[in-house]
Amino acid sequence: MKASFKYLIPILFLISCNPDSDSSFDASSLIVPDYKFSNHLVECILKDGANLLTLEIFLSDLVKDKFYKNNQFRLRAYFPKVNYKNKFILNIQNNSNEDIYSPLINDLSLKSFDQIASCNFITPELKGISLFDSEIIDKTLPNTSEILKCNYNEGFNYGTFRIAVDRFLNQMSSLKIPYQILYLQDELVADNFIWINNFYSEDYSKKINDFWINTPEAREIKNEFLNNAQCIESNIYYSFAVN
Repeated sequence: MKASFKYLIPILFLISCNPDSDSSFDASSLIVPDYKFSNHLVECILKDGANLLTLEIFLSDLVKDKFYKNNQFRLRAYFPKVNYKNKFILNIQNNSNEDIYSPLINDLSLKSFDQIASCNFITPELKGISLFDSEIIDKTLPNTSEILKCNYNEGFNYGTFRIAVDRFLNQMSSLKIPYQILYLQDELVADNFIWINNFYSEDYSKKINDFWINTPEAREIKNEFLNNAQCIESNIYYSFAVN
């Protein structure tokens, strides 16, 4: 997977590092994201006799329910680009303060979703924020997504990481790529986070490679990222918004 997406490695800090750090209290630990929504990432597998069309029809009918629209419910499905074996991930996003996850699970059961797929619904609630959201994005279109599971290095946190992120976002803004970044974190596990890249154009890799990846700014940002965090898992998906 990493070899196929080598142009993303310098951006997405996929190399381990163990920098020396001061373990004393730092005011940066008080800086936390201004979370705007909550997420559950639910891993599923299609059952025998079901297919992607069956799944699409079921989910499309589900989100037409007035309950989900009133609660600003958003649903996205991720399908692995490599080694797809009927596995997929549901990204259940709630933009309201009301609990929709428990009612959703109950509703899926009542509508016999378990005949289509088997899912692990025992998943933590993640708080989320969009770090970058290109104004030219049409989020209804299928896109390529990369989901990275990352750990902060010892002595580092969101407060220290934010400096490198801001530099990176300024650079990405200048490229005019239809692009979105989601940052998700379990508030009970502050050392871990999930970073999701959503690319909404087919030539995104060429633009990054041609216009940014080999610049001095890119190398500096890569080093800053490596000082702060390492990503232990990265997977590429076809991603679809369920409307």
